[in-house]
Amino acid sequence: MPSIHSYVELVKLILAESVKYFALLLIVVLAIRLWRRLPKLPGGKKIGNLVLAGFATVLAMGIGYFSICHSMSLMYSYFGMQSFHAYKLESALSLFQDSLDYRRNADALGGKGICLLWTGQVADGLRTLEKARMLRKGKASPFESFYEGMYFFYQADTTNAVPLLEAASASPDFQWGVTKLFAVIQLDWNRPQEAAQLMQPYLKAEVTEADQAYVIASLWLADGKKSEALSLANRFLTNSPTLFWQARFEKLRARIQEQKS
Repeated sequence: MPSIHSYVELVKLILAESVKYFALLLIVVLAIRLWRRLPKLPGGKKIGNLVLAGFATVLAMGIGYFSICHSMSLMYSYFGMQSFHAYKLESALSLFQDSLDYRRNADALGGKGICLLWTGQVADGLRTLEKARMLRKGKASPFESFYEGMYFFYQADTTNAVPLLEAASASPDFQWGVTKLFAVIQLDWNRPQEAAQLMQPYLKAEVTEADQAYVIASLWLADGKKSEALSLANRFLTNSPTLFWQARFEKLRARIQEQKS
């Protein structure tokens, strides 16, 4: 579910767009009124009015053009993000590119970079993410940090993954995801107590995701709850997890059975 932070950002965006088009409307109305009163003015004032009317018209056209390009870019970027979260990476990549065709912006570049990274175009993805950071004067968005960090996590590259995930954890939208991955890393380093400390606020939450289930089952095993751990591991193995988590659950189940025998 979207967080409160996401709703706040959406409201800010809607307000900014509303103000932009309201200002455009005011300039259009001003230009129309200037043109309409031009025939009624005496000769001495017509030139000044004509200049003002022409300036207001050009200004309205310029603002209108850039406003539409900006809005179209935002729209394609939004639908690109929706496609990304629906795991339609090729569609998301195309939509982010459409956004960039209307206006070069860091968010669409970052989304494109993440899609390239996760579709196996690693070099292009990293270059595109670097371009997005350059547009933000060296800063990455939490979205980019999280999904780039998660990519490196799945590549077993904790050296690159950890700082990126730490950066993403500053956003409420990614704190839960980062916590689970950090708990997995602590378990990989044979530090179940540190993993349990990270997961402490969430230990009573319903287990619905593979990474969460892996952490909870591993913690139960560390606490000697072998039957509970085995049951949870078996349940998620039957839910057709990704190959990454399937391999981890199988190793965990083997450890549990070894300790039970």
